[in-house]
Formats: sequence, C-alpha cells, structure tokens
Amino acid sequence: MTECILNEYKRGGCASCDVHCSHKIAMTGLNGEGGRIGSAGLPKEYRNLTLANSPAREGQPKIYDSLERYAATFGGDDVKSVYLWSESPGTGKTTTASALLNEYIARTYIEALRKGEQPAQVLAYFLDVNAWQELYTGFTRPNIPQSIAEANSRPYYRQMEKAKLAPFAVLDDIGVRNASDGFRGDLHTIINYRVTNGLPTVYTSNLPIEEMADVFDTRLYDRIRDNCGVIPFGGESKRGRRQ
Repeated sequence: MTECILNEYKRGGCASCDVHCSHKIAMTGLNGEGGRIGSAGLPKEYRNLTLANSPAREGQPKIYDSLERYAATFGGDDVKSVYLWSESPGTGKTTTASALLNEYIARTYIEALRKGEQPAQVLAYFLDVNAWQELYTGFTRPNIPQSIAEANSRPYYRQMEKAKLAPFAVLDDIGVRNASDGFRGDLHTIINYRVTNGLPTVYTSNLPIEEMADVFDTRLYDRIRDNCGVIPFGGESKRGRRQ
C-alpha cells in the first residue's frame, strides 16, 4: 500500500519523492502522525487508504464505481452526503468511509493549490461513535472520580466540536440504540448542525436509514434522508482487519 494518499495524483506516483516532500509533510507531518491526516482523527490502519487501494473494493465493485463518481465532486461547491449501511458487520463500510475521507482531503488540498489558495489545515474529521460513547460513559456514570471524569469529558467535547465543524466528516456507526438520552442528544446535535449547514457527511450504520427515525426523531431522519444517497453494502463479513 502507498505511504502517501497523494500517490495517485502525481505523475509517476510518489516513488521519486523523498521524506522531505512538502506535500507529504502537509498530509502527515514530519513524523507521519500529524498534518491534515493526523488532524482528521483517522485510526492508524486507515490513514493510507484510498478508493483505489481499499481492500473493500474487490468485494464491492459496483459500489466503488459509484463512489468514484461521487469523489469526483470533491473540491467543488456541491458535495452531497452518503449513508453506507449493511445488516452484517465487516462488509467494508468503515474501510470505504475512511477511503472517502482521505480522497476528500487529497482532492480538496490539490484543488486549493490549483487555485493558488492555501489549503485549510483541518479538512475532514472521523468520529468513531462507539469510542465516543465510551468517553461519554467515562464521565457520566455514578461515582466517577473527578480526575477520571475530566480526562474523559475533555476529549469528548473536543471531538464533538470537530465533528460538528469539519468541512467533511465521517460519523462511523451511528445506529446507537442502547444509548442514554443525553448521548443521543449530543449525536443529534452534531448531525443536525451538519445538515443545517450543508456540510457533507458520510454515515455508516448497521441499520437501514428508515430506522434513524426511531434512533433520533422523524424530523431529523427526514433531513438526513433528503440530503444524502443511500448505499447498501452486500456480502458476508470479511473481518480480518477492521472493516
């Protein structure tokens, strides 16, 4: 797998670039942990994924053909949202959503340079809703020491703001049925803000989009449905890596 998501956009690829390539540093920083990819909050195993090298591509060829057309809109002014779902886990939804996030960063970065503009430092954000819910539990359950509660609440609210405001976001696994009203309300706030402000979002879920009316409310469900394309993932689980 390529070590830089810009590989496919450089004539001849990135094999001729050295470690001090300014564009690679812009993507991942000098240490490989920073830059625009680092600020996006992607888990390490997803940071070099693109639509071309995604391991989920082979099992979902028609979906990836459609997503190539979708990604071609990145860098423009009218990027839509998408809802990736399947009843079975491990079919490639998270892998695909991560590849889309990297594509957005790469294409938006290149488009800004083409226009002679300085690319924004924060272009996208990945929110793992399950991990975020664990932070919520870490400061709301009874009898938590203040030091532990603060250690969980600070990153929780920091991630909430990033997920709200990022120009492009992945909200991974939003089908949170077993959640408190408070947590569900915070997730509702993120989604409502993004929909209201026309910020493109990739949702992944194990629930069909119609069930979002029960998870949240009918009004928010209607707004999600009206502003994104629904893409069902087929096939059986391919859990060998996180999918």
